[in-house]
Amino acid sequence: MAVKNFQHKTEDLRAAQEECAREPVHIPGAVQSFGVLLSFDAAISRVWQVSANVSQHLGLRVDDCLGASAIDIFGKSLLGRIRRGLKGVDRLPGALTVTRKLGGVSRKLHVVAYRSGEAVIVELEPLGGGVRYRWLSLVNDWISRLVETGTESEVMAMLCEAVRAISGYNRALIYAFDENWNGKVVAESRCETLSPLLGQHFPASDIPPQVRAMYGNNRVRVIADARAEPARLVPAMNPANGQPLDLSSGYLRAVSPIHCDYMQNMGVRSSLSVAIYSETRLWGLVSCHSNEVLALSPSARDSVVTLVEVASQRLFLLKAEADAHYRYQIHDNRVELAGGVQERQAPSDLVRQHAEHWRELFTVEGLALAYLGEITLSGTTPGEDQIRALTNWLENHVKGSEPWATTSLAASGYPGAEAIGESCCGLLAMPLLIDMDARGWLLLFRPEQFEMVPWAGKPDKVPEMRDGRTVLSPRTSFATWVEEVSGKSQAWHPAEINAARDLGDDLAVIAAAHEITRLNEYLRREREALAQANKHLEKVANTDALTGTLNRYRIEHLVQMSLANAERYGQPFSLLLFDLDHFKMINDTYGHEVGDRILKALVGALTEGLREGDQLGRWGGEEFLVLAPNTVLSDAGIFAERLRGMVLDAEFGLDEPVTISIGVTEWRAGDTLKNLLVRADRAMYQAKHSGRNRVHLDTH
Repeated sequence: MAVKNFQHKTEDLRAAQEECAREPVHIPGAVQSFGVLLSFDAAISRVWQVSANVSQHLGLRVDDCLGASAIDIFGKSLLGRIRRGLKGVDRLPGALTVTRKLGGVSRKLHVVAYRSGEAVIVELEPLGGGVRYRWLSLVNDWISRLVETGTESEVMAMLCEAVRAISGYNRALIYAFDENWNGKVVAESRCETLSPLLGQHFPASDIPPQVRAMYGNNRVRVIADARAEPARLVPAMNPANGQPLDLSSGYLRAVSPIHCDYMQNMGVRSSLSVAIYSETRLWGLVSCHSNEVLALSPSARDSVVTLVEVASQRLFLLKAEADAHYRYQIHDNRVELAGGVQERQAPSDLVRQHAEHWRELFTVEGLALAYLGEITLSGTTPGEDQIRALTNWLENHVKGSEPWATTSLAASGYPGAEAIGESCCGLLAMPLLIDMDARGWLLLFRPEQFEMVPWAGKPDKVPEMRDGRTVLSPRTSFATWVEEVSGKSQAWHPAEINAARDLGDDLAVIAAAHEITRLNEYLRREREALAQANKHLEKVANTDALTGTLNRYRIEHLVQMSLANAERYGQPFSLLLFDLDHFKMINDTYGHEVGDRILKALVGALTEGLREGDQLGRWGGEEFLVLAPNTVLSDAGIFAERLRGMVLDAEFGLDEPVTISIGVTEWRAGDTLKNLLVRADRAMYQAKHSGRNRVHLDTH
């Protein structure tokens, strides 16, 4: 009987989770009481629906509004502005502020309009009188302080402080999502009336998928009073199609009863949330709370949004600079490794020489190189036999040339994880394409990381029946509950994975160069076989295994020769550094095999556009470098635009076009390879920062 009860509880919980994910929060059939909603036909001629509080805000009866002419309610001027603003777009580009006499009273109104299916929705919020608040001056003051911040934590702390100062909420916090959509409070500003939440974690179910998706339509969600009675829409359904009205893009959408309970349990009466988006996904939220009713004015709301936008740009710029600094560290190490190619050093010798530095760069406790049957170990690693078993498993489960990472070998399905032990819990594995028929492996190991994770209340929810549906009841307590997390290592940062890819490419070239030397010695008496091996391996040492173009070391050597000629004879040259836009998204969406195919097709598309003497090489990952001899910056810019256009016009077999962002710089007297490449990299970053699919010339 106990087993049956447990099964019933599990089934109830699963049903509640599915019901929660389907909760139609976008069609509540009502609006919050701080504004009024009217819906119209697509031509904005007649009123289809109206919120029941229209009398309170506009002095008009519901019956007088339904079927009424839009021009009678808005007047010719305002109606014309709304129609012109919605021409060809789904949302009015900016809110309108108008004064209109309605119900015998002159009313100042904040107007927002957007399309929802066949309907046009107009939301009106009354604006109070009195002295106009100096929002612009206050926001500008905070912006000037935000742009001076030097660290990510400073940006987030100051943003919370600024939002509270402008909005008047008791608490402002920044809530960042992890890869599983759990949230963590990473910054907070509050008064003593609300308890601290800094460092607390929240489960993904607190902000279900359909709620997160709605931030893509409107990045702002305001709840003036969670206990206020919502104003229902009259009639409840759109008379044109009998369907409920989708209010995702507005500000007035009524609050889900479950979320009202959640806020009450949290001790919050009013809230404001503003989404923070990175380049590819919802990164987090700025969330504000008050334990009292707070009717935030539209001007204050817009000011908060402006601050969040500016702070977000500063935050992600600092993140990009940190990543760039890490890339420069990796680049310096790669320059050192280049000597190994020239000297034909054994990869195992280079691993022993650089292992300590690599363990520091990647924050790992051990690494291993498996190469043609030879195992080289450094730090805390599995034994040699265990490494061979692990690489055999990787050969069967990891295809392609991209790095493979996990925070738990056991959770990833590796059968030998228990034998390896907790000292090598996480793995970053980079395949080394040494030969068409042989792969080596660079393996980086991280130990199990025991972590005490504080949650804002125990993240368990209980299924209950509401209106005949099984739903998850909100948590009733937000007291700190600490979870002990084990069985996982520290997560692998994308910059570390990219660095492992570059390092693996270098080791593959070094291994190929070393193999040339080894085979030359071994096959000295076998001239015919020696010639054939040299031809193949020289190609491996000088060309990229995937794309067939010059590899990093060959193109770098050519740039060094051009530097020498430029200094000696004054011969100008330019560099074009570019990479594919959104290549990670292509890999994530279509898989790495398609990503490899795109890289090959890119080289094919560009080869025809190269001039005599131009050299194209793969710089690493999706980055490529073009050496343009006897070319000044202005001509190189024209050349780069032509290459960009060729890629844009090429057919790659995807639903969306493939584009590149190009940074262009030219040789200047006294240049070294490093500062020439730094300028090209900086110009390429500017091209990407300016919108991608463009060329940026380094003129500084």
